[in-house]
Amino acid sequence: MLLATLLLIAMTRPDGALSVATPMDCDVRSFGAIANDDRPDSVAIQNAIDACSGWGGRVIVPSGTYVLGQIELKSNMELHLAPGAVLRASPNLQDFPVQTAIHDGGEHRPFIFGAGVKNVSITGLGTIDGSGPAYWGKEDRDRIRFGLIVQGCNNVKVRDISIRDTPMFLMGVMDCDNVVVDGVTLTAPVDSPNTDGLQIIDSHDVRISNCLISVGDDGIVPKMRKRMIERLQVVNCRISSDDGAIKFGTRSSSGMRDSLFSDITITDSRYGIALFMIHGGIYENIRFDNIRIATGGRHKRHYPIFVDIDDRADSPTLQGTQDRPLGRIHGITFDGIDISTSGNILIAGHPKSPVTDLTIRNLRMRVSDAQDLPTLTGKPLGNRTFKPVPGSSDYTDINAHIVLGNLSGGQLSGIDVQAADAKDKRPLLALPGSSGIVLEGKEQGE
Repeated sequence: MLLATLLLIAMTRPDGALSVATPMDCDVRSFGAIANDDRPDSVAIQNAIDACSGWGGRVIVPSGTYVLGQIELKSNMELHLAPGAVLRASPNLQDFPVQTAIHDGGEHRPFIFGAGVKNVSITGLGTIDGSGPAYWGKEDRDRIRFGLIVQGCNNVKVRDISIRDTPMFLMGVMDCDNVVVDGVTLTAPVDSPNTDGLQIIDSHDVRISNCLISVGDDGIVPKMRKRMIERLQVVNCRISSDDGAIKFGTRSSSGMRDSLFSDITITDSRYGIALFMIHGGIYENIRFDNIRIATGGRHKRHYPIFVDIDDRADSPTLQGTQDRPLGRIHGITFDGIDISTSGNILIAGHPKSPVTDLTIRNLRMRVSDAQDLPTLTGKPLGNRTFKPVPGSSDYTDINAHIVLGNLSGGQLSGIDVQAADAKDKRPLLALPGSSGIVLEGKEQGE
């Protein structure tokens, strides 16, 4: 009875009228939020979250635009953005206090965040707008980082919302367990800086499905710092990216295992699938099934598939020497990959750490307007500030449709590569430093 009375009071509007919300709902207008007036609604919406959390309540944001500073999610609640609702980030950086990540102690300025919470849902057909144009062109330290991020959380669901134009990084899942991201749209202009779509960092059992991602940097970005990413699933998504549509790394100190990427369409991306291993971790037992890749964009060189093992010469633990084990890539499968590109596939281990147990099946690649590979040399590093360890292999100048360098053991079958024109033709396969590669049942190099 007391709880019901408190909720009734909380849902009374300033004009004395009751909202139409049910007893389990907290309509933000009942806490003083007013749409479309350009006045900050941060306090009102945070008060609604605080009142509705802890017991499974639902915070409702009706249609209209609400200008906000930083908002913190709490446990046992749902934030519901109705159709036409827009949560727009304030253009004033001071409205977004620096938060210390509970995972690694890093600092960032998120727009909407949850830290160490559980049983949280963000739903609806509304939009989180990061006000990117107010921040783009400024230094990283002067921009909001993450339109929405959950860190150290358990049992999180994000469904059907849109996130757009965040100054840096649209969405993040960091050190979480049991996260569902379904039907979410993540968009930013192709020339917007550092606008990664969805970063998955050190998390277990994350399921991403039915999402549309079109951004100015990487699309889906697994990063591995302190613990392995395990059982990540990405299914039935469309991705367009100015850089890597699916990009592992560049942080890869731990690694990823037992994960699946399936039924994905990739367009206009520099890399379709890129696996950077540069921090001594391991990628193992990962499948890429039924994926359509059309490379493109402003970059001179395109890679529908790029895999590389290396290390950073500027790493403080290396100090220019090989005193730390190189990372490993083992048990990667590409099956049912349909490619349209002007570039080529490059999969390379390191002479001291070859890629092992690679499988490529049912790959169809159509090459048109082929790039002149020997004139576009220089191994990608995943970050323009990184420097490779001296002596690392670089096979970017090899003129072949598929280059497999420093591999130990691989199976290729159902490979269909065709050039659109005579000038687009290249040798099918090059195997520098590789052994045990079987193509259509016959070991190569015999």
